[in-house]
Amino acid sequence: MLDPDDTAMRSRGSILTVDDCATTRALLGVLLESLGYSVQAVDNGSDALEAASRQAFDAIVLDVEMPGLDGMAVGRALRQNPRTAGAKIAMHTGLDEAQVRAGFSGYDAFVSKAASPRLLCERVDGLVHGTVAAQPAA
Repeated sequence: MLDPDDTAMRSRGSILTVDDCATTRALLGVLLESLGYSVQAVDNGSDALEAASRQAFDAIVLDVEMPGLDGMAVGRALRQNPRTAGAKIAMHTGLDEAQVRAGFSGYDAFVSKAASPRLLCERVDGLVHGTVAAQPAA
C-alpha cells in the first residue's frame, strides 16, 4: 500500500479542472493524475473561484461554456484577484479561439475540445513545468 506522504512527494503539482460535463472532468482527472498531478475537479465557475481562494493551483483548466459563471468570467475574476492573478490558465472549449479571446484574453493556453484530452494534459504539463511558453495576453 502506498504511503500518502510518498504520494505527495511524487506529485508534480496541483491542477484545478472546471467543466460542467462529468465525463470530461473524470477523463481529465485520470489523465492528469497519470502524469503525477493532484487534481481537484469542480463543475461550475462559483466553485472554481472558491477552490482557488482556498488553495494555490499550479494550473487551472477552464471550460468556457458553463451555466452561471462561464469560463471567461472565471478567468477574468482570477486575474483580478492578487492571490490568483499569476495562475496558469488553460482554456478548453468547443468555441473558436477568437471568440474566447474577445471575452477573455488573459489565458496562457488554448486547446479546442475537438483536440484529444491527452493534448490538453500535455499542454498543461508544459505550462506548469515551463516547457511550453504561455501565450501572451493580447
